[in-house]
Amino acid sequence: MSYTVCNHTICERQGPSAARLCCNAGDAWLGLWPGFGAAMPLTPKPARLRQTPSPRRAPGRPTVAQASVLRENILDAALTTFITHGFEASSMEGIARTAEVAKITLYRQFDTKEQLFVEVARRAQLRVRDGLAFSVDPHAPLEQVLREIIEKLYDGFTQPQYMAVMRMVIADARRFPKLGRAMLNDSKSAVAPLVDYLQRLREAGQIAIDSPYDAATQIAGMASGAGRYLLVQPSRHPQARRHWIETLVQLFTRAWRVMP
Repeated sequence: MSYTVCNHTICERQGPSAARLCCNAGDAWLGLWPGFGAAMPLTPKPARLRQTPSPRRAPGRPTVAQASVLRENILDAALTTFITHGFEASSMEGIARTAEVAKITLYRQFDTKEQLFVEVARRAQLRVRDGLAFSVDPHAPLEQVLREIIEKLYDGFTQPQYMAVMRMVIADARRFPKLGRAMLNDSKSAVAPLVDYLQRLREAGQIAIDSPYDAATQIAGMASGAGRYLLVQPSRHPQARRHWIETLVQLFTRAWRVMP
C-alpha cells in the first residue's frame, strides 16, 4: 500500500505505525499512524525547480583571429572617441563603452590612455602608407608618373580621419615627442619608391635635383596641402582636386627637367 505525500509517493516499509521517510526529498516524517483508516494529514511540499545553467564561453584563450578582431574593434572605438572629444576629454571608460567591452578587457590590451592614443595614431599613419604603395614605370613620361604619384599622395594624406589624427598629434606634440618622430619615419618609407625613381632619372641626366629624398619629401608635402589642410578641410570637389594636382605636376617638371 502506498501514500502520496510531499508530492512524492512513499512506500510502506515497516507497517502503518512506523515512521515514514520521503524517499525523494530526504525529510524524515515522524507521523504515527493509528490505523489504516485515520492517517495523519501531511502538508504537501512544493516540487523543487531545476535551474537551467547559463551558457558558458568555451574555455581557453581566444584564437589569434578573435584577438585581432577585438583589438581592431578597440582601436576603431578609440579613434572615434579621440576625434569626437579630443585626447584630454576622452577616457578609458568611455572608450570601453564605445567598443562594447569590459574595462578590464581594454586594460589588458593597453595599460594607459597614452599608449592607446599612440597605437591609434600609428595605425592611421600606417594605413595611409599602405594605401600609397605604388610601382613606378621608368619608361613612362615624367608628367604621367608624377601625376599618378601625386594623386595617391593627395588622396591618402587628405583622408578626414588621418587629418584629424594629425591635428591631435601636433596639438599634443610635447606629450608625445617620440610619436611625431615615428610618424615621420613612416612617411619616409611611404615615398621610398618615388625616391628611387627620382634617383634613376638624376643618374640618367634627365632631371636636375640635388637630393632625390628632399625632392620626394617636397612633393609629398605639397600634395598633402603644405600644411593648410590641417587648418581647413580640403575641397572634395573633383575640379579642385584636379587643379591642385596638375599645378604641382607642372611646377616640379618645369623646375627639374633638363632642357636639351
